[in-house]
Amino acid sequence: METNLARLRHIVAVARTASFSQAAEEEGISQPALSRSIQAFERKHGVRLFDRGRAGVSLTPAGVLVVDQARGMLSAASELERSLRLYGKGEAGRVGVGFGPLMGALLVPALGSALLRARPNLQLVAVVRPGGELLEKLADGTIEMIVGNNWQLAGAPGLMQERVADTTITMVVRRGHPLAGRSALGAGELAAYPSAAPMELPRRDMHQGGGIIIDNYSVLREVTLATDCIWMTAPAFIAAELASGELVELDLAEPAARVNEISLIHRRGHTRSPAAQAVAQEVRRLLHDICRPVDPAPGA
Repeated sequence: METNLARLRHIVAVARTASFSQAAEEEGISQPALSRSIQAFERKHGVRLFDRGRAGVSLTPAGVLVVDQARGMLSAASELERSLRLYGKGEAGRVGVGFGPLMGALLVPALGSALLRARPNLQLVAVVRPGGELLEKLADGTIEMIVGNNWQLAGAPGLMQERVADTTITMVVRRGHPLAGRSALGAGELAAYPSAAPMELPRRDMHQGGGIIIDNYSVLREVTLATDCIWMTAPAFIAAELASGELVELDLAEPAARVNEISLIHRRGHTRSPAAQAVAQEVRRLLHDICRPVDPAPGA
């Protein structure tokens, strides 16, 4: 059934004010125009909505039914309009964003706090997984965007990548570790100790002996602080521990430090929602503060 929302507003206004003239004034139309609007509704549906008498205007039984349901429809329409308005500004809706383990540890707490303060009607679904799993979720639409390392996702077809920051990766140990403070450490000296890593590392980066592999950076930090593990990580994630001296960067004969390119990654040819664009903007801001930002590509 096609129902004009303006006519429903007219009907509810008359029911609320018990007056055609007052309702017309509230709705900003003439009283004859209001009367014609309501009469058109009555003719179309074969009902009488109002009884008019000396005591004023009162609802008929049919009018009670219509007004009761009209209020619900008008409320729903108003809420839809509000939701669309917020959605269009990236302030409402639900958005799934994938993060590699490092970016999850580095960004998600601050990102969640910033979004909850500035956009309380927006629901962020943060998915922290290894790169291959994130690509699957991007392909099936579970997430709209990935915040991750380029090297983990390089070569995947059909993707658009916006490089937004660089972060250095280096090897660290706990304060008091046998290797702490020593200079020009070689591969043989490193091989005598277990490793802590978020994934299987290439042989050139670390020996393949004992250790722990887990994609939770908070766990890796605690294990490294409590054991003789050598951990390859981003100084940005452990800035407080480095400043306090709880963790120490190793001095290597062949420096293992490398630059990780952090990118925003989404499917080529798929328009990102306003919410995803808002999250991307906040990610850029946070990475600018905690990593080394890069200049945007021309036209980006």
